[in-house]
Amino acid sequence: MPKTNTTESNDSGIYHFIFEIKKEFEVKVGAAGVFRIPAGFYIYTGTAQRNLISRINRHIKKDKKCQWHIDYLTTNKNCAFVGAYFTRGVKKIKECRFNMAVLIGADFYIPRFGNSDCSYCPSHLCGFVDYAGLEKALKNSCLNKCERLDAGRLH
Repeated sequence: MPKTNTTESNDSGIYHFIFEIKKEFEVKVGAAGVFRIPAGFYIYTGTAQRNLISRINRHIKKDKKCQWHIDYLTTNKNCAFVGAYFTRGVKKIKECRFNMAVLIGADFYIPRFGNSDCSYCPSHLCGFVDYAGLEKALKNSCLNKCERLDAGRLH
């Protein structure tokens, strides 16, 4: 995982966390209930009010206490980190705009997942049957203006 420097440690921003679910499973997510998670590729959209890179690194880790909805997926043995796209300094108010830009191109989404503090979006977790569909959706959101993290390296 990339190390942060002191200027990065205070960063805020919006991110798309990308992962693959290799085999379908069901998971209980705190008070939100039980979700069926089909195999496929996923984009989870979130915001870090500070420590953006640390938040993404936390999502990558398998061994952690489940705090956010996404943690219940990323700790599962069937979940593999693929990459993350993020934009520093973007305020939380624009999170839904970034999310909807990928959600409209998704093959499916998991209703009410990751958006307990959002009344606008049906979900902050969208799925794709293949990686090509995911890449196409990302182009509509931020690829031309985002930084990228994959396999533990910043680009």
